Amino acid sequence: MSSIPQSIYLFSTSILLLVSSLSIGHITSSYPLSQLGARPDGSTLLSWCTNQFLQQKGVVGYDVIQGAFSPWIRILLHTSLYIATWSFFLFLMECTSTDSPPLVTSFASTTILYGTIFFYNIKYGGAVSDPGNARSDKIRRKPQWTDVKTNFTQVFTNTSNTVKWRCAVAEDSHTVTKCRFGVSEDNNEKVNITGEPAGRQIWTTLQRKDEESKDESKLEEDAIMEMACGGREVGFNPSKNPNSCDQIFRAQQIKSYLSISPNHTLPCTKTKPNTPLEAAKKAIHFYSMLQTEDGHWAGDYGGPHFLMPGVIIAWYVMGRPDEMLDKHQCNMMMHYITVHQQTDGGWGTHIESPSTMFGTVLNYVALRLLDPHNKHTPVCQKARSFITEQGGAIMASSWAKFWLCLLGCMEWEGHNSVPPEMWLLPNWIPFHPGRLWCHCRMVYLPMGYLYGARFVYPNAETDALIASLREELYTEPYESIAWDQTRHLVAPMDNYSPIPWVMEFLQNCLALYERWFIFQPFKNWVRKKALKFSVEYMDAEDISTNYIDIGPVNKALNMVSAYHAAGNNVKEPKVQKHMMRIPDYLWLAEDGMKMQGYNGSQCWDTSFAIQAVYECGLLDEFPDLSKKVWAYLERTQILSTEVSQDTPAF
Repeated sequence: MSSIPQSIYLFSTSILLLVSSLSIGHITSSYPLSQLGARPDGSTLLSWCTNQFLQQKGVVGYDVIQGAFSPWIRILLHTSLYIATWSFFLFLMECTSTDSPPLVTSFASTTILYGTIFFYNIKYGGAVSDPGNARSDKIRRKPQWTDVKTNFTQVFTNTSNTVKWRCAVAEDSHTVTKCRFGVSEDNNEKVNITGEPAGRQIWTTLQRKDEESKDESKLEEDAIMEMACGGREVGFNPSKNPNSCDQIFRAQQIKSYLSISPNHTLPCTKTKPNTPLEAAKKAIHFYSMLQTEDGHWAGDYGGPHFLMPGVIIAWYVMGRPDEMLDKHQCNMMMHYITVHQQTDGGWGTHIESPSTMFGTVLNYVALRLLDPHNKHTPVCQKARSFITEQGGAIMASSWAKFWLCLLGCMEWEGHNSVPPEMWLLPNWIPFHPGRLWCHCRMVYLPMGYLYGARFVYPNAETDALIASLREELYTEPYESIAWDQTRHLVAPMDNYSPIPWVMEFLQNCLALYERWFIFQPFKNWVRKKALKFSVEYMDAEDISTNYIDIGPVNKALNMVSAYHAAGNNVKEPKVQKHMMRIPDYLWLAEDGMKMQGYNGSQCWDTSFAIQAVYECGLLDEFPDLSKKVWAYLERTQILSTEVSQDTPAF
């Protein structure tokens, strides 16, 4: 009877050590708060050893923000991998020689190989979230728009049937929101807007013609518009520049600035400054006119074309509540989508992008939802032609497909699995959602919930518009589409970064997990727990951000999730609080109403602006501007640390 090879002993030992390390590490997974966010300093062996054994700042290969394992558990993990590598060398020697392989030789070979790989990874290995170099499959096409200017002059038109807009900030914005949702100070409503009002900026319509100052007609409106346009023509022409210059907001701020005091005047545009200091004073004079009453600078933070369709679809599947989006907002959204359409009939992923199926499918659907009667307009006809030429909506990318599934314009079998069960895995698993970049994991969270719950617009099967969209978006009858075979389809123009075959294989495995009966008992049991976890996590995110959330994508998805969790009740307080924060993401400019990449960049813009004023040595020359900035930045500090709580601001 032959003896068991040494390699088997070593391999068994490595497996036992690995299992023990994972088990112990998972049980003792709490991590000192003092080490959260720490990073190993340097990339040399000495610095690694110092941080590993003395300072305990972290270990290479593990994101200590998640903090699952202590350093000693991680050493055990490396030891188990080392022994497994050693057993592999022994196995090769046993296969190629009849003699007993020398342990010293195999040990030395293992040490050299493992050490080389380990420290090469430390010194040269990229970070987990490193995007790498530019993709080789670059987009060669260029965006093209028709050379047409649209003149959006609502601010200065005095006809009785013109809707006039204004930007409400700070406490005024909260007052507008409370009025819109019928919240008063004395009715003890459960639903009320929460959070610091400073920095908030929303657009609202003027309710009465006489709400504007009686002195407005005396102001030099042409001069104001010239100043607000910053050298551009009044209006918007994407063929000249697809970015807005905030003509409406700037005109409003300049008008307000001039009406405050007769001593306030416009900077002279007829003469040029003679020195850099004079130029700086002139620029800051102009900039001071744009400052909001609470001290920050507001502005257009739009750009992506895939954001607003999400909130429009959310609005539609929730029953089109008027307090969320009213007819005036819908009209301005349609204006925005229309003026950004390109000559080929499509829309890009963002305003400077050539047309993509991602941008086109979403914006076409958004247009149709905003106006169910616009099917035969030139804008929609051109968009449909573009979609059809690319093979229909089955060729859209995954986020577009996800929104179509929620709307009922695509079956869930046509979308790759987004299992919420992933959240229940130990967080040391490399593909645990918690290890994703914050914007990825917070979008995965509601996506997993809605996918796991298989949410679909409740009236999808009886809604005539949905039935029409099912015909318009595809090149074959909706009922005949083999949805499972469309999961990996994406138009070549959208396939900027093709997924590897490993990812496709794993997605196919998850598809089997979703539909094979053998997995159903386990899946049904664990999915209930995962959905419960997801709801609780979203609740925590909503509350901690005052229902603003981390960004516009998960904002809309969290809102739909809250709507579903509330039994499709739009009057549920959580849903109402979500809707109260929709205006935070909407911005109005000369190209219409858009959804921004966040609820603004107030602190970023304001802090850089005041630093520039300081560098010019002009803080004392513009005392009102400086004081307002100081008050704003102090009021909006997040005083959550011991150091910050020792300051006068706290």
